[in-house]
Amino acid sequence: MQNKIAIITSGHPPFDERIFWKFGLSLAQNKYSVRIICSTEEINSEQEYISILGFESKGLNRIQKIKKFFESLVSFSPDIIICCESLTLAPALKFKFIRKRCTKIIYDVTEWYPEGIVSKIKGNKKILVYFFLFILNFLLANLTNVILVGETTKLKRYVLFAPFKKKIIIGYYPVIKFFDCNHPPYDGRILVLCYAGLINFKRGIKELIQISSQLAERHPDIKIKLKIVGKFESEEDEKTFDNLSCGVNNILIEKAGWTEYKNISNLLRDVDICFDLRERNFIYNHSLPIKIFEYMACGKPFIFSDVEPIRKELGEINCGFLVNPNDTEEIINKIELYLSDTRLLKQHSRNGRRIIESGKNWEVESQKLLKLIDNLIKRK
Repeated sequence: MQNKIAIITSGHPPFDERIFWKFGLSLAQNKYSVRIICSTEEINSEQEYISILGFESKGLNRIQKIKKFFESLVSFSPDIIICCESLTLAPALKFKFIRKRCTKIIYDVTEWYPEGIVSKIKGNKKILVYFFLFILNFLLANLTNVILVGETTKLKRYVLFAPFKKKIIIGYYPVIKFFDCNHPPYDGRILVLCYAGLINFKRGIKELIQISSQLAERHPDIKIKLKIVGKFESEEDEKTFDNLSCGVNNILIEKAGWTEYKNISNLLRDVDICFDLRERNFIYNHSLPIKIFEYMACGKPFIFSDVEPIRKELGEINCGFLVNPNDTEEIINKIELYLSDTRLLKQHSRNGRRIIESGKNWEVESQKLLKLIDNLIKRK
């Protein structure tokens, strides 16, 4: 009989790269029965031998969400539950203590919590909400069996507030079999710049349009194309982007839309340089961007906001540039370094792909997850 593993999320889509394409796929391919339970969309499906069950949570309060998650857990009766947010710990713990005490619970920490929640709250209320959620998060975390963390910067507080819990870092590295390496095709005539991922104006999209336009003015002999791959966080952001795009006539702007995780490299095939010029705030300054590894896997040199987690992860940066996102001249100068030295462009491309192939990939990283699950099953 197959052991059952439930992955539950209250904030991510069911086909999230970490939830479905990494955790779910690796576990299903290793003969576990996997079900993803989400509250982000109404869905009842099976893909890649993974069962997906979801409900739409709009209009539901937290108590109602927890009840729905609990009912889904009861119907599946998992041996292990992987919780992707603090909220999902509540139904998982309720299931364990009421229905199946031998169930093991894993808390997968990939977001800054509760900072991500309170950043959307205004006024003094955010202070009270922050401390309430902060304390609740660690009370619940201390009732789990294992805490997974996506990167070292998020580990520190769990070392302090959950000192006796087993903690493992399982990184954001890409599934290398899905990422073909296509070196920058720049030929001196057409330069393709790209941003990929969730699109909002905190991640430097407006600045990237302005930089592309200024670059075109300085190099009229080069056709500049800006490729935007992903989905907008809101309709308002998309309308603002469209209005900005209409006012720029010296570059070509392409909205490529969203695609499945396994098809990202196809959309980046014609790209020369990838960007993320996110603003400086607590969350961004202390977070390791997932997409940087995907760019490297595709063989694309990057220009990113200079944040400490990237430097700690990559050490000497020899596959792109880290910049001050507010310094337009610095960013343009880095692009022009590539324009004047295409050998550097190709070398950075090869270096990035080599780093991914040499160990920073999911095929290697997944062994930590599989070993953990195997040990938890044996201890039941």
